[in-house]
Amino acid sequence: MNTVQCATARLQAQGLILPDEPEAMGRYAVWRRDGDRLYTAGLLSRTADGVIPGPFGPDDDPLQAEEAARVCALRALAVAQAAVGSLDRVAGVAALRGVIAAKPDFTRHSQVLDAASEIFDSIFGPQVRCIRTAVGVSSLPAGGGVEIEVTFALK
Repeated sequence: MNTVQCATARLQAQGLILPDEPEAMGRYAVWRRDGDRLYTAGLLSRTADGVIPGPFGPDDDPLQAEEAARVCALRALAVAQAAVGSLDRVAGVAALRGVIAAKPDFTRHSQVLDAASEIFDSIFGPQVRCIRTAVGVSSLPAGGGVEIEVTFALK
């Protein structure tokens, strides 16, 4: 099986459900296409029930931060699907930039973003693994815990 035939099937087989396409919360576009690249705006760890909050500290349960990153990844996939019509038109993730609301002594930034990378690997395959940046900040919009920005490679 290859990604041309099965990105959507892989999503469904894993029982992953994409949220509605996120809307801009200010004066910006949620996505922009440039040739064979699709760029997303920053996507916050926001669910239908509200924002998964930060900041995260070294003594906090890492599962909450990882869930925030997974939520962001699913939101990014929802943007890609809405922008190009089907995830089967996406070759993979070229770049992932992640920002984690973190207390000064938090050091697990990469572990948090691994949760988002695992979603992308499971849909597009690890052979198209992306480049990635993970940084920590003192706060994010709406008190969010994680925000990601994704560059998708298109077919």
